[in-house]
Amino acid sequence: MRFLLAALVAVLLCAVVPLVPAPRAAAEGETPTQLDVIKITPSAVGVGSPGEVVVTGRLTNTSDHQINNVEARIQRGNATSTEPAVQRALREDPATVTEPAFTSVAARLAPGQQSPVELHIPLTGANSLQISQPGVYPLLVNVNGAPSGGGRARIAQAQFLLPVLAPPGGAPVRPEKPTGTSMLVPLVDYPRLEREAIGGIRAVLADDQLSTSLAPGGRLYDLVQAVSDRVTPGSPLGSALCFAVDPDLLITVQAMQRGYLVRQPNGSLVEGIGAGAADLWLSRLRQATSGRCVIALPYADADIVALGRAGLPDLVDGALDGTDLVRNILRVEPRNVLWPIEGVLADPAIGQKMPHTALLEPRALNIPAGSLSPVRVRGRDTTAVPIDPLLTSALDPQHDTEQKVTTLSPPQNGLLSVQDALGALAFRATQGQVAGATTVLAPPRRWNLRGDDLRALLDGMQQLADAGLIRPTPLPDPSPDTLPEADLDYPVDAGSAEISQPVLAQLAAQNFKVGDLYGSIREERSSTVRKGDITTPLRNGLLHGASSAWRGNPDAARQWVNRTTLTIDDVLSQVHIEEFAGQVTRMDTATSPIPLTVVNDLPITVVVVFRIPRVPGVEIKQDFDGPVTIPANSRRGFQLPATTQRAGKFTIDVTLTTESGTQFGTTKRMQLESNNFGALIPILTGSAAALLVLMSGLRIAKRALARRRRTAAGSTDPDDSSEPPNQAGPDAEPDAEPDTASTGPAAANGTQQDSTPGTAQIATTDGDRNRN
Repeated sequence: MRFLLAALVAVLLCAVVPLVPAPRAAAEGETPTQLDVIKITPSAVGVGSPGEVVVTGRLTNTSDHQINNVEARIQRGNATSTEPAVQRALREDPATVTEPAFTSVAARLAPGQQSPVELHIPLTGANSLQISQPGVYPLLVNVNGAPSGGGRARIAQAQFLLPVLAPPGGAPVRPEKPTGTSMLVPLVDYPRLEREAIGGIRAVLADDQLSTSLAPGGRLYDLVQAVSDRVTPGSPLGSALCFAVDPDLLITVQAMQRGYLVRQPNGSLVEGIGAGAADLWLSRLRQATSGRCVIALPYADADIVALGRAGLPDLVDGALDGTDLVRNILRVEPRNVLWPIEGVLADPAIGQKMPHTALLEPRALNIPAGSLSPVRVRGRDTTAVPIDPLLTSALDPQHDTEQKVTTLSPPQNGLLSVQDALGALAFRATQGQVAGATTVLAPPRRWNLRGDDLRALLDGMQQLADAGLIRPTPLPDPSPDTLPEADLDYPVDAGSAEISQPVLAQLAAQNFKVGDLYGSIREERSSTVRKGDITTPLRNGLLHGASSAWRGNPDAARQWVNRTTLTIDDVLSQVHIEEFAGQVTRMDTATSPIPLTVVNDLPITVVVVFRIPRVPGVEIKQDFDGPVTIPANSRRGFQLPATTQRAGKFTIDVTLTTESGTQFGTTKRMQLESNNFGALIPILTGSAAALLVLMSGLRIAKRALARRRRTAAGSTDPDDSSEPPNQAGPDAEPDAEPDTASTGPAAANGTQQDSTPGTAQIATTDGDRNRN
């Protein structure tokens, strides 16, 4: 059973994991030493080249044991004759046909120890590469050694292509027509700007690594400086280069120029140290791009296809609005060219905002296999210019891996990718030539070349141009009106690598808040602050979460969305209700205003709405006949009319929002104390009056009942028949009662003979009446 389960797991893994040749970096990482190739001379063998190839480098023992008898040699494989053969030579160990003698490198190499390597190998003759014909040859640097306790084995290797334009003593190869060639120079980093400077709040970077990259010797500095050193703007090769710049990088560098803070792992902020490096780099970049081709990448190199498919057209538009930023910061006029992630595009993704030209990989277009000719995107006024896939593979060792757009590439040994590119370009210009097409070289977006490596590439391209193989030409920009149409063909594997749906859902929710804030801002003619000054940095921050840097890494993408969410909430909190310091509003009457103050710390006017939930016993007018405006950098007091229906203590929650419901600041809780009894007083008064009337009625009824009883008792008692008749005369009161004093001592003592309860009650009542 265990065997069957293991077999099933193995089958499933094989089904989901693509079986591709292992990249060179992986192969090198498995060896006990690391070989860094620093220089290869010549980079292309031509007329007048020396008769030998020299490889200079450095070997490092990365293992934990000593290696003895270290030696190396350079071996050669057969010349490549087809494009698939070149692709195999770029990714796999070549089958070598020459095995010259080894050259000693070091007698022993202790753990961590380094040793210089310099290998010389003749092109022809004995113990040589035996090259007698032009072509593109794969070469292998093979390093052997004997680790302690083990046998002799290969401990490191490096392989590259060597273009031979003319063998020693032979005639040079020259095609009938040189191949038009253009090359992009991408300037892209990772998102680092956590918060732009807004309304007096300083910019914050997530780390300070960019300060190293911008300084002399850093990656971004070397890319710019190498171009300036080797190629003048007006030269043919200079016109063939086009800087592809991420606007987010420029905004970040500009923020660093002005002084910035850096977030520490514990959340604290410290001063950034890269202001000087940022100022120097931006100055050098302006010089390098002056008079050259420049294109703007999507902001933060955002995945515009994923954004478009998620129904976020405003973020797509924002990502494609970087041209103005590049123009304003670099003082150049960028071309209307789009180079999307992986060189692929989906038609519905970017709506109607299609560029004039799109640089796309052939697999993203429904065109014949092997074609590199421009086409018109069907139904659009857009020219699709194919990127040469062979040169892309040569320049980017990780192109066929999951890290093809996310990591720095090449990860090491950049000079080897330079040699591969020169070899692939020489093949494209000769045996692999595509008639009528321009070869567009598209390096990895986060190009990791040292300055010397890029200088070697530019020198090699100039050598190929001088030999008549290539013709440096500006980036193609043909009119779509004269081109055949082709459909976009979005690859399935590109879709699987897009920014994940949960992250896009977070982006959508926060983007709604930014749009809501934009709609709540009112611009003033007297102010230079515009709506976009507040909301554009927030939108740009959201685009960080959709950067190509996070493809296949949803946790990192989510982290950047969360960072921007905090910034959005911080901006919204700049509009808030002033603290009450625990005070209680007391009301002595039924209707009284509740005072509160709204503070707007933003440098622009905003419109707010008061939201107050209903509280039993209290009615508060909260609409003020519509939304209210709070001027920029000010505070405004309000009186909320409140009516209480009873006495008591009430808790009132007051929230400020936009008209669509996005909340400003935090909800404020107010305590309201009312001394007004409201309708209770009339109720009590009416009840007392009704009770009084009732009691009076009862008294009158009792009196009448007592008289009737007395009258009845007087007419039936025989002892009273001898009493004289009433002599009071006709004017006397007929119902007059005898004086109680005549009752004698018994009455005075509170007793009465021959009395009944009725007569006693009558006496008490009459006595009460007489007292009245």
